[in-house]
Amino acid sequence: MAIQYTPIDLINKISNNNFSYTTHRIKKVTETDTSIEKLQEKSESFMKKLKKLKRYSSGSISRDMLENQLTDFLKSYNDMKEGSESVTNKDVQKQITKLEKLFKDNKKELKKIGIEEVNGRYTLNSKTFDKAKDKNIDALFTGYDSFISKADKIMRNLDETAKDAVYSTVSHNTRTTTNYQELDLAYASYATLAQSAILSLNKCNAFVQSGNPSDAIVQEFVHDSLDYLGNSTNVILQIDPEKSGAVKQYYQLCLEHKDKLASVGLNFDGDTNQMTFDRTVDMTTNDYKSAFNELFGTNAAFGTELSESCKNIMNDILKT
Repeated sequence: MAIQYTPIDLINKISNNNFSYTTHRIKKVTETDTSIEKLQEKSESFMKKLKKLKRYSSGSISRDMLENQLTDFLKSYNDMKEGSESVTNKDVQKQITKLEKLFKDNKKELKKIGIEEVNGRYTLNSKTFDKAKDKNIDALFTGYDSFISKADKIMRNLDETAKDAVYSTVSHNTRTTTNYQELDLAYASYATLAQSAILSLNKCNAFVQSGNPSDAIVQEFVHDSLDYLGNSTNVILQIDPEKSGAVKQYYQLCLEHKDKLASVGLNFDGDTNQMTFDRTVDMTTNDYKSAFNELFGTNAAFGTELSESCKNIMNDILKT
């Protein structure tokens, strides 16, 4: 369940944290596994050597040429095996393990033609190879079920597995701290106060429309809310428009509804960006009630748009 802050909660949290706010996010990025990338280079080289041996047929090439091909094949295999040691992907390691097992399972047959494992690396004993029987060589390098055919199949699987594994989506926990000026918090607070005053005035509309101001407590609450809105406006309109483009919209709304605002006691001077409240305005007149309803009634455009401007101002100032 996500925890959300009210605007005031957020402002207080920033104020109490030395005017800073730290956000924690999980960022998913696609990364290249460099160990697999390097393995692919070595496995590509090994595949070329393997393909030459897979094309072998009895008597097709000289013993010297075959010996050179076998030497290159084993050297390339040793390099690839060493390069795989840093790979952590389980699927890729599974194919490498299959290839290692293939060599071990054919240890006796390989030894007959001079291929031996010495200190973890495979080498070709030239003397043994020179004396090797053709049938032993053919058994390893010809036929569907031969050593070289099985190695080719494993390498094709390794190639496909490595392609799938070389790029992966990784989650990173990121932390960003944003520092604020104390004045920024004041601006955000007044934008929140103005928004709260608009909401309060909206809830008081039914009382105003009743034309019965006998409840002094509610009447005082309406006056206080209008006064809060006026005082907050004076601060909001000091905000540099570069900090929040919504300030211009706020100003324009006040200017366009100047006459209606005056009807409820809010006098706006567009030249000085000042709004003052007159508590002596009669709340019982039709002009007052009509203006109040058009400004702060249910779904009133002015109240809705001014409240949205307040929200945007706060978000612009406090954005990380």
